[in-house]
Parts: sequence; structure tokens; C-alpha cells
Amino acid sequence: MNFFTKALKKKRDNLRAEDYARHHDVLYKRHGFEKATFIFMFVLFLIFALSFIFPFLWILMNSFKSRGEFASDFMSFPSSWTWNNFAEAFTTTTSASTGSFNIFQMLGMSVIIAGIGTVVTVFTSSCAAYVVAKYRFPGRSILWGVVIFSLIVPIVGALPSQIQLMRSLHLNDTIIGCIFLYSGGFGSNFLLLYSFFTNLSWTYVEAARIDGANDFTIFFRIIIPMAKGPIIAISIIQLIGLWNDYLTPSIYLPRQPTIAYGLHTLTQQMQVHSNYTVLFATIIIAILPIIILFCCFSKTIMENTSVGGLKG
Repeated sequence: MNFFTKALKKKRDNLRAEDYARHHDVLYKRHGFEKATFIFMFVLFLIFALSFIFPFLWILMNSFKSRGEFASDFMSFPSSWTWNNFAEAFTTTTSASTGSFNIFQMLGMSVIIAGIGTVVTVFTSSCAAYVVAKYRFPGRSILWGVVIFSLIVPIVGALPSQIQLMRSLHLNDTIIGCIFLYSGGFGSNFLLLYSFFTNLSWTYVEAARIDGANDFTIFFRIIIPMAKGPIIAISIIQLIGLWNDYLTPSIYLPRQPTIAYGLHTLTQQMQVHSNYTVLFATIIIAILPIIILFCCFSKTIMENTSVGGLKG
């Protein structure tokens, strides 16, 4: 009896495997127009990706050339790879109203501004998104409308009043003032975290309240650890954005340039002397920390984000 039972089970498993393979072929095998569309979209996205990679590879290639070799042929590979441009990039300075700044000072300023700005803005966005998502209070819909309105209004429209506000608060041309502008709790970070907190189970909070935990304990010891993955992913994206931000430091921190603002000044300075190879080396040094950071946390970003929001 046991023999026949095993034989019937084996036959049933084989039929299931064949049925799965047949349905798999029907669902995923492309025919005619679908196959042509797939190939076209693949080629299109491949060209789109190469359009982003090519400028970086071109700058990297030319950063290892001498000035004369770049002037003679800027599309060929270097005949002799040299590190002199990178050594000169570390000693080149850019001028500001308060003095000259080298690349180490500009990188340090970017680390301070982008690092502290990221921590502050992610924290305020997390607090605001959690409160709006999980608490019901008067004016909640109005607050949600303000969030959407702040995303619609272009930055140019709010710039004059923002400059006047910074001058009135005496925060213009200060590091604290620049970080203050980054500390808003609304924006895209708010929307992404709001979608995550909305789908978060309230059971854990109710259990913690039964044990006597207050709102602050629940938020810092339960909610934040549960949102660790999305918060890290948003923090990395925010850090990259602040590192590359040129407009805010150029307006509110002109006498203490970050690497993004300093590169603009260096570009004008090196174009006068046609010292493009050193400029390319400086650009590589400026974007290298961000590339390393993204490579280290790319898996975290992909695992915790999805199209249109965050994965809960």
C-alpha cells in the first residue's frame, strides 16, 4: 500500500511540475510584437543608461592625461597615465571673500552641511510623517494640504521671502542658517515616510501603551527601529542631494564654500588658464565619496524602496 501511495504522489508531483512549466511558458514567453517591444525598450534604456555613464568615464579618462595630450586629442585613452592632476587638485585653492579655500576645506564643509542637514531633515520628516499618519487631530487635513502646496510652489517663487527671512533672523552666511533651511519636515521625504507609517500595524503601539509606554518612548524605541530600513534609504538619498546642492550654499553661505559651490568657482578659474585636466581630477575627487557611499548602501536602498513609495 505504501508503494502505491508513493507512486501516486510522485505522479501527482510530476503533473504539477508539467502544469507549472506549461503555464510559465504561456505567461512569460514573448511572441511577435511583445518580443519586438521588449527588445526596443531594452535598447532604449541601455542607451539612456550609457548617456549617464559616458560623461563620467570621459572625465575620468581625461583626468589622467597631461594638459598637452588633452589639447591634442580629448577622445583617446591616455598614452601615459599620470596622477599629477590629482596631486595638483589637492593644492589648488578657490577664492572667496574671506580668503582662499582648498579642496580639503570644501570637502569638510560639505561633510558638515550635508551630514548634519541629513540627520535633521530626516528626523523632522519622520516625526511629522508619523504624527500625520497615525494621529487624528483638528487641522490634520489642512496640514496635509500645506505639504502638497509646498511641493507645488517652485523654489523661485519662495526665494525672495526666504532670503528676507534669513536676513531678519541674522542667519545669513552661517552654517546654522544653511542647516536651518534643510531642516523642514515636509517634502518628498515626508510623503515617502507617510506611506510607510500608514501601512504600519498599530498593534505594537497598543501593546506598548498597555505596558505604560508614553508617545515618545513608543516613537523612539518601537517605531524608529521598525522603520530603520526606509529611514536609512531616505537618509542616503537625502545626503546625496545635499552633497550636490549648489543653490543654497551659493546664496546663504558664499564665504564658506562647499564642494558643490567651490567647483563652480574652480571651473571659472581653471577655464581661464585652460587647465581642464586638473578640473576633471577635482570633479572625480568631489564625486568619489558619493559613489562609494551609494555602492555601499545600494542594496539597502533597493530593498527598502519601490516604485511610488516605500516597502513596508
